[in-house]
Amino acid sequence: MEIAEMLERRRIDICCLQETRWKSNGVCHINSDNEKYKLFWNGQKTAKNDVGIFVKEPLAQEVPDIKRINSRLMWIKLRLEKQTIIIFSAYAPQTDESEEMKNDFWAALSMTPSQQSIPKSETILIGGDLNGHVG
Repeated sequence: MEIAEMLERRRIDICCLQETRWKSNGVCHINSDNEKYKLFWNGQKTAKNDVGIFVKEPLAQEVPDIKRINSRLMWIKLRLEKQTIIIFSAYAPQTDESEEMKNDFWAALSMTPSQQSIPKSETILIGGDLNGHVG
């Protein structure tokens, strides 16, 4: 897969993806020439929007939990020695989407850590296309 080859060339261990356009949700293994990655993704029936997270092996073996919130938001939990990191992949609605859709997305993103009882000792990282506009 082309993206795995790019991740290998750029020495990227974790990559959050948006607008994947993959149906349903799942986990699969992707190989480049020299590296192996595990892809976690979340989509919907229409293959629109959708998010995913690539994790390089052997880091992917340290993912004990995945939470698929909706087609625009998911997270994985990654254990690194004594630290646990929650990595979100987020894709905010674009400016031409309805206010209700935008509000629902931001509410889901802001409420997710507290609803899922993520301990404050765990680090939260958000990777994504948050469609912010300046000016």
